[in-house]
Amino acid sequence: MELNINDEIKLRILKNLSDGRIYSFYMLAKEVEANNTTVKKNCNFLHEVGLIEINKVTAEESASGMPSYRVKITPEGLKAVKYARL
Repeated sequence: MELNINDEIKLRILKNLSDGRIYSFYMLAKEVEANNTTVKKNCNFLHEVGLIEINKVTAEESASGMPSYRVKITPEGLKAVKYARL
């Protein structure tokens, strides 16, 4: 089966998140070597299918005063990573 570039990015996102840390879209973009918009779109898909969680941090809650997002893998996402042997 041939994967397209977005499939590969989704797999790289899951692999990075499988370390259990919480990432921002910006940090994930650096890790998977893709732009922020591409990572956000792929993360939104992974969120919709239940493989990751995305939590918004409001400007009031943020130390920088800027809203941001926290992304982490779900137990289902960890199973997917293990099954895919990433």
